[in-house]
Amino acid sequence: MSTVEIQKIKFNNNSMSEFIDIFDSRIHEQEKTFVVTANPELVSFANKEPKYFNTLNHADFILPDGIGVVIASKIINQPLKERVAGFDLMGELLKKAENQGLKVYLLGAKESTIEKAYLNIKTQHPKLNIVGKHHGYIDVNDEELVQEMIRLEPDLVFVGLGFPRQEYWIENHLGKFKKGLFMGVGGSFDVWGGEVKRAPQKWIDLNLEWLYRLIKQPTRFKRMLVLPRFIMKVLVERK
Repeated sequence: MSTVEIQKIKFNNNSMSEFIDIFDSRIHEQEKTFVVTANPELVSFANKEPKYFNTLNHADFILPDGIGVVIASKIINQPLKERVAGFDLMGELLKKAENQGLKVYLLGAKESTIEKAYLNIKTQHPKLNIVGKHHGYIDVNDEELVQEMIRLEPDLVFVGLGFPRQEYWIENHLGKFKKGLFMGVGGSFDVWGGEVKRAPQKWIDLNLEWLYRLIKQPTRFKRMLVLPRFIMKVLVERK
């Protein structure tokens, strides 16, 4: 399978539709799958935090969720096919799950947020089999919750604890499950719950979703500085 290495992180080089087909096959073969959706902030953190870097090395797939990653791939002349936004991928997988009668579990966000997200997802996908949900204010080593989830035998587990906690949770517990695709989804439940608004489609199509979020949430400015530093580091390393 083709990969592109950026800042020591190996990204799978597939399109959205290709990833959906790959994951669909793995789910039906009951092949456990650890999916990471990575942006420049996550990559930068992994390069400073050895424990997290090691966790990413245990992932089955690392997807380019961030236009900065795609730009970096072009700088090193190994262009990724496209940005694969975690929220969009989650949406496509929910459609698949509804159509195929797959079991879904939602883990993350505040209790009120996950409840609203659950209701909105069910409104959009009324036949979707959501077998369980739980807020994200947990200890990543909470064994009682994990055993409850194992009994439910989910096919898809969306973990919205934010990085690095969501990836640590998946790494810690994936081996205890018999099957399932486990994917970190960051703040996706906030969007599903209506507490955070996504950029209009035109902004997304122009790869300016990051700018829209900055305009709406100026407090993100410091976090956004990671992007130019990340690109500069890639440029320096290329030279």
